[in-house]
Amino acid sequence: MECIFFGEYRFDTSTHELKNQEYSVSLDPRMVALLRFFLANPNRIISRDELQQAIWQGVIVTDNAINKLVASLRKTLADDPKSPRYIQTVPKQGYRFIATVRTQDSLNTNVHVDEINTNTQPKSRNLAVKAALPVLICAVVVLLLLWQNGENGGLNYGENTVLTRVDGAKRSLVVAPKGNTVTFINNTYANGNELWHKRLDNNNDDVGAVIESKDYYFDSLIAQTANALIVKGYYQDQCGWFKVPFSRESAALTAPSAQILDCESLISHRYTFDTQTESVWLLGHARNHEHRNRLYRINLNQGLESVAVELPEQWQLVDLDLKPGAKNLLLVANNSEGQSRLYQVDLATGAAEPLIDVAQQLNQAIWGHAQHQLIYVSASKPAQLQMLNIQSGESQVIASLGDRLCCALARHPNEKDYIYSTYDKNIDIRWQNPGFELDNSNGNERLPAFAHTQPGIYFVSNRAGSDHIYFQAPGQRAQQIVPMSEHMVLNELAVSPDDRLAVVNHDNRQLWLVDIVEHGIAKRAHIDGYGFALSWLNPTLFSLTVKNQYQRRVRIYNRQMQLLAELDAPWVRILVDNSEPQFAYLINQSNELYRFSFSEILDGRLPEAEPIGEVASYSNAIIDNGVLYLNNYKEAQLSSYKINSTSLQLLTQQPLNAYYGFDVENGQIVYGGTRAFSSDLYTTHAQ
Repeated sequence: MECIFFGEYRFDTSTHELKNQEYSVSLDPRMVALLRFFLANPNRIISRDELQQAIWQGVIVTDNAINKLVASLRKTLADDPKSPRYIQTVPKQGYRFIATVRTQDSLNTNVHVDEINTNTQPKSRNLAVKAALPVLICAVVVLLLLWQNGENGGLNYGENTVLTRVDGAKRSLVVAPKGNTVTFINNTYANGNELWHKRLDNNNDDVGAVIESKDYYFDSLIAQTANALIVKGYYQDQCGWFKVPFSRESAALTAPSAQILDCESLISHRYTFDTQTESVWLLGHARNHEHRNRLYRINLNQGLESVAVELPEQWQLVDLDLKPGAKNLLLVANNSEGQSRLYQVDLATGAAEPLIDVAQQLNQAIWGHAQHQLIYVSASKPAQLQMLNIQSGESQVIASLGDRLCCALARHPNEKDYIYSTYDKNIDIRWQNPGFELDNSNGNERLPAFAHTQPGIYFVSNRAGSDHIYFQAPGQRAQQIVPMSEHMVLNELAVSPDDRLAVVNHDNRQLWLVDIVEHGIAKRAHIDGYGFALSWLNPTLFSLTVKNQYQRRVRIYNRQMQLLAELDAPWVRILVDNSEPQFAYLINQSNELYRFSFSEILDGRLPEAEPIGEVASYSNAIIDNGVLYLNNYKEAQLSSYKINSTSLQLLTQQPLNAYYGFDVENGQIVYGGTRAFSSDLYTTHAQ
């Protein structure tokens, strides 16, 4: 066994385990090969041709494949390509590994003799001690690995095997019980949602096959039984949950053998299946209701019923799982502080018992194969699959990739491995028309917002591993403004007109007031519903639209996060034009634009008025110098209107991939858009 040290990491060449002081990372085979090649060739320029020969054994691959593998290793090492500590890009030549590389032997030869030599010790004894040190250190590492393997039934998780080689977003996978196949939904722009079927024992030759399902549209696959698929979606334009005859030999789906219709009133997010009673358990909420999940059960022959589970108010249900034949349902709940609590629900009594609190926000979780095991993906380490021992509270990494793990996780039929999907995007900040050079990284940059008192833009990036707020001035590198908690999901960012404060919308449920000048969090407030359309109105006031049950209300807050005014239906959004601060614009549920004085809105006394005009369907809206900009991210389109006193004049409608936010200042548009996308199915490989 040889241990190689570089920077904050230690790499074990026999187990392929990468460790730092905080966690252990298991690399996939190509990342292992790349890291080993870099470690064997430090401080010299390595061309792409060399990497192709060493990693792909001469198989011709594109430069993009090489770049993506290097980017994945960089992301795993938390290495910033703009200021690298490990992998340096040499323009037009290749890459160079710039960190100092040390082996265990080199570490021991650097120990001063005085540290182990005393006047009373013979020289030969000192040499024996020196010779034994590397053996002792590696022996300790072996014992630790054996102890970890003992915690996991003697299994060692290292390599990962990719199962799919087709384009598209893979999600909603189900595994045949005691079989050897996986069925999943694959979504592409050209073909939409397709049903795919893949064998698990023939990864090299079997790319899978599409199952003909023209009468169906699938939202989710819930389970696969010995002779059926349990699905949620549409059959011949009827929304429902269906039991569809299906087997390994099926080439096309036929009519459902059982169904429960009328699912459009319920937004459902997570599912699991009880094989004993053939019931679906799900987490969801009523449409147009606040986004607080509740537990439901569906019997495909009887109907849908709500199941009462009493949890403390601060805990929100996010996931659930039930092993075949088990009597306890797993429930995963999160709070706003980035913590998770696991519950088990006795299916016979309905009693919910807390199992363990986890100091991470879990996004996905299922029962493990062995008793007291939990397999999960957390918000703080989204590229790792982890195993938690519920009794001891100890966790270990069983899979680690460069891409984010999302949004499907299942137990392998071999009763030791796990199947999971990746779903990763590279998102950049871009100009519609040329502006200064933007400091994009290999992470996700999004939610751009112009600074108002100086040239530059604010934006959100996960380049440091989790979401933080950055600022970039022209000609300079982006600087982190405020470190945020690692569990935070920043969905909106709005910067005050004086550039002193920013409001962020965390997961549509919390507002955080950020002090840009003091680099800290000034205040936090809970949203009693689902919050969106965050915007500053002037240097002291900002607005937010809150959807609670069947109502939408536009709220106006001051800098102390005190509620000053609230506008009920039909209003859904308030906008201001900095060139006319005495006015405010309101958009109603019919997409009609109105103009009122700012004082009328604050007083809550809105006079009867005629709309200025009707606008196109939109996702986000901004007014700049008398022009209304509307972004429809579903259609990837930006529309602009000239606002006249009594009418709207359509100026432009143009394609714009601004799903991840946009801002406008003096006609210049900056936006966040997808640069690259990848999604695959993987399985662990336990030994």
